[in-house]
Amino acid sequence: MHTYHLIPDRSGQDLAVTLKKISDYLNTFVGDIKIESKNESEIEIAYSNTSFSATVKIDDNKIVLTTHEDDSITINLIKNIASNSGFRIFNTKHNYFLPNDPKLMDISSIGIDKKIYEIFKKENLTPLFQYRDSYIYFCLNKKKEVVLINRHYLEHLLFTNHESLITKELFVKIAPDISVFIALFDRGLISLVFPKYQNSDTKVTNLSGFDIFNLPKDTKLNVINFKFNNDNQAFDQQDTTDIIPKKYLALKIGQDYTYSSENGKLIKILKCSLFTVDSSLS
Repeated sequence: MHTYHLIPDRSGQDLAVTLKKISDYLNTFVGDIKIESKNESEIEIAYSNTSFSATVKIDDNKIVLTTHEDDSITINLIKNIASNSGFRIFNTKHNYFLPNDPKLMDISSIGIDKKIYEIFKKENLTPLFQYRDSYIYFCLNKKKEVVLINRHYLEHLLFTNHESLITKELFVKIAPDISVFIALFDRGLISLVFPKYQNSDTKVTNLSGFDIFNLPKDTKLNVINFKFNNDNQAFDQQDTTDIIPKKYLALKIGQDYTYSSENGKLIKILKCSLFTVDSSLS
């Protein structure tokens, strides 16, 4: 069985209200899902087309979801309601929070095609997530770093029975570990597109037309600094500065700018979000 914890983003969340929201949401799938209330703090979920069942119950300051190992339906349904209710889902088997995006599927709940698994096994890669209905995979390498799989090359390998596999074409490192990956993905800082060049800078997400390192004289930076919180696998906002350090984990450049006036001159203010951790900055 798989056990997941629904953990509130903030204290004071009414767990009973959230459990009712989950029950009400699942009850909208009339004819496909049957919900049975065991008591005020527990419900059981059953399906018309599978033998799987699952339970959702309140336990102390969290909600506990228990599913069958091959049940990918329940976790994805719960994922749809959890983030909208101010909760994050923690995978107790692998000790990480699930990304908020419902399209990013946890491999431990959906499994993986045997041919694809064999390709990953050759390169000592452990699959973590698959983007729904695609060949986009995220894996752990031997160093426990998170890598993005080149989906086009993966398709080629499947077609050719993965003969003459070229390692450097298969994956690229995108995060130093799984906890940082989760935090980056939830901030929209992980690309689903494999870089055209292995040495291209994947750390900068530029939503504007500005060259951040060669700004016009009438433009100033407003850098909002975020620091990685390992316990929450998320980034906490810190201070605000006007410089970008040499080392950082990720940089997100805003698409719009604001204005201010200094000594009678109009100044453009470009906002940036800078993300750092204590180690593994590159």
